[in-house]
Amino acid sequence: MKQLETRSNKLIESILSFYEQIGIEIFVPKSKFNKNIELLKNNKQIDIINKDSSNIENKEKQINELEYSFKNIDGFNLKKTSSNFVKFSGNINSKILIVDGTPDIEEDKTGIPFVSQKGALFDNMLSAIEIERDEIFLIKSIPWRPPGNRYPTEEELKICRPFIFNLISLIKPKIIVCLGEVPTKQILGQDESILKVRGKWQLLKSETIYKNDVLKSELFVLPTLNISHLLTRPDLKKYAWEDVKLLKDKIKEIL
Repeated sequence: MKQLETRSNKLIESILSFYEQIGIEIFVPKSKFNKNIELLKNNKQIDIINKDSSNIENKEKQINELEYSFKNIDGFNLKKTSSNFVKFSGNINSKILIVDGTPDIEEDKTGIPFVSQKGALFDNMLSAIEIERDEIFLIKSIPWRPPGNRYPTEEELKICRPFIFNLISLIKPKIIVCLGEVPTKQILGQDESILKVRGKWQLLKSETIYKNDVLKSELFVLPTLNISHLLTRPDLKKYAWEDVKLLKDKIKEIL
C-alpha cells in the first residue's frame, strides 16, 4: 500500500512540475489528492515517475494510475460538456504509439477510441501494412469532446500535455504517429496545416521542445491526417496511404 502511495505521489509531482514548466496555473480544490499534493510540495526529494522498472505489472499499474488521475482532473471545462472520458487502449509494451485528436460523437458516447466507421477505416489502414490494433497503443491528445466539435483551445492542450508526455515516458515508444493537427501541435509544438507537415518524419527531443526531463530519448514522429477527416474528405485518402507506407518502412527499419 505504501509503494502504491509513493507511485501516486511521484505521478502527481511529475504532472504539477510539468504544469509549472509550461506556465499553467491550476487550482486544485479539496479532494482525496490534497494530502498527496501537499506532501509533494514539501518534499523536494521525490523523483518523478520511476522509469527503471521493467516489471510489466508495475508498468500497467503506473499507466492505470496516470489514466485515473487524468480522468479525475478537477476543474477542466471539457469534462462538463462531454459524455465520457475516452480511455487509453492497446498494448502497453508496444513501440508504436498512436496519438489521436479529440473524440468524435461515437467515441464520446462509448468512451472507447476508434469505434464505428472511424474504427473500421483505421483498422483497414493498419491491416494494409499487416498490423493489428492490439499491437499498438492508442491515446487521445484530449480525451473529452469539445462542445460542437470545436477546435480545442491552447489552454486545453496545455492542461492535457503533461499527461500525454508522462504516458510516453511509461510506454517508451520508438515511433509516434500524430493523427491530425491537434496531436501534432501538442506533441511537436507545430501550429501549421496538417497538409503542410504530414508525411515527414520528425525527431522529438522533449528536453529541448518542452523542457521536460521525463523523456531523454529521441523518438520518430510522423504527422498525418485525422481519420475522421478522411471520412468526410475521401479524396485525401491517397495522402494518408502514402503516410501509412512511410510508417511501414520505418517499422521495418527500426523495430
